[in-house]
Amino acid sequence: MKLISYLLLVLFLYLSNIAFSQDSINAIQTFEISKTTQYRYTKPKFFDMFKYIPIDLVDFGQFVVKKENLIWSGLALSSTGLIIPFDQQLTNAASDFASGINWDRDHSYSKIGGVLRVIPNDINSAVYYIGNGGTTILLSGTFYAIGKINNDYRALNTSSELIEILLSVGLVTQTLKRITGRQSPSAAIESGNPGGHWTPFPSFKAYQTNTPNYDAVPSGHIATFIATITVISTNYPEIKWIKPVGYSLLGIMAFEMVSSKVHWVSDYPLALLIGYAIGKNAANRRIEKKIKTDLTGAIIKPIIKTDFTFNYTPEFKTIGVRFTF
Repeated sequence: MKLISYLLLVLFLYLSNIAFSQDSINAIQTFEISKTTQYRYTKPKFFDMFKYIPIDLVDFGQFVVKKENLIWSGLALSSTGLIIPFDQQLTNAASDFASGINWDRDHSYSKIGGVLRVIPNDINSAVYYIGNGGTTILLSGTFYAIGKINNDYRALNTSSELIEILLSVGLVTQTLKRITGRQSPSAAIESGNPGGHWTPFPSFKAYQTNTPNYDAVPSGHIATFIATITVISTNYPEIKWIKPVGYSLLGIMAFEMVSSKVHWVSDYPLALLIGYAIGKNAANRRIEKKIKTDLTGAIIKPIIKTDFTFNYTPEFKTIGVRFTF
């Protein structure tokens, strides 16, 4: 939890110093992304985070069947099928490795005010917490605060999109979970079913009564967190550390959930596809991208200056080159 708080503080301080220009007549703010690209935003409305949810679902369906995306959809489905036979072996190996580094297998949380159980008591519980939606809500609140303090439309849109994708991803993953009905590792091991059994379309009562028996695939934690990373990195492409940090946390969380018998490895490929597609579509929908052009309409490209230097000494002759962007 301290790590999440630290990252949020760094993000808040960094983004608070990002400059932008505003067209007061059209109420549009422009952000310099690079020497050739600008992002333009309008101020979001409160209900945008709910209004776009049906569009997210339609866009996801269209995304997975588009010709240019079929390779990714096919890869997600084929890799799921290829991994399933090895799920139990992978789970056992991850569990053994986790025991060697003293990671507890059960998640433990303390209550706030005796009501909300949200404070992790150990490192693996904190890692697991990253993808349960609470982190996305905290990040949304951080961007909202930045947006309000600085009148920053990009931050406000990012905040709204994070809540939007949290709800959209939840609808998609919960629907698929209730269709596939795959048993989670903990329930499978308890009932003596290596790899877990599948009960397509379990009844509503059965699912609610014994959820671990039916809710393994796809992983909601992975889908939610990859969507969160995608929304933030798409809106802030100039901040290069977002993806490395986000993907590193994603990988650690993915391992933790296998080692603690929450998910099978094969639960992940489809979750990654869902999260990325919904996050990318939600973020791009509100960005107006503008490529800078000159008076002739040609794209303005960064000017690269090349300077050569020559040095002579009695013993050596050297040549140097310097590039200025």
